[in-house]
Amino acid sequence: MPTDWAAVYRATFPALVRFLYRKVWEADRAEDLAQEVFVRVLDQDPENPRAFVFTVAANLARDEARTAIRRRRHLEL
Repeated sequence: MPTDWAAVYRATFPALVRFLYRKVWEADRAEDLAQEVFVRVLDQDPENPRAFVFTVAANLARDEARTAIRRRRHLEL
């Protein structure tokens, strides 16, 4: 049975934005990343959709931090 991503979105989005906000410390960026998470997981069918969504979110937040560090290094040069 395919995952009902609309139901997962409604149930998870506010908590996901809070989770991402604690990682990136920007409300708008946290919402953008939360939307990006759902874009990336739409074609998946995991056993535990909530856990999968938060795993993808943590990976995106980590990538965001790496990008910010690289940007800062380039600005210093």
